[in-house]
Amino acid sequence: MQQRDRRQYNMPLAHRICEKLDLPEDVIRNCSHIEIVSNCCAMVDGCKSVMEYDDTVIKLNLGKNSVKFTGCDLTIKSLSLEQAMIEGTILSMEFGE
Repeated sequence: MQQRDRRQYNMPLAHRICEKLDLPEDVIRNCSHIEIVSNCCAMVDGCKSVMEYDDTVIKLNLGKNSVKFTGCDLTIKSLSLEQAMIEGTILSMEFGE
């Protein structure tokens, strides 16, 4: 009888599922994912709503948290149910609750 590797049972279920399906863990954990290109573009996955918006500040609701971008000439280039694309000169990014 073949003995199973017990280490796999010490790994959280979400991690094992993501590993088998070759998915990033944030997909199952309902986390946000942010990609920044230089200081001119940011893609935010997991965006629930826009909390604040003008040409110097954009604040997005991420569910349990929020993210605030400050800079110059900021615009929301695209906004869908779960994703926002921000363009402009990004000077800082700040997380909050």
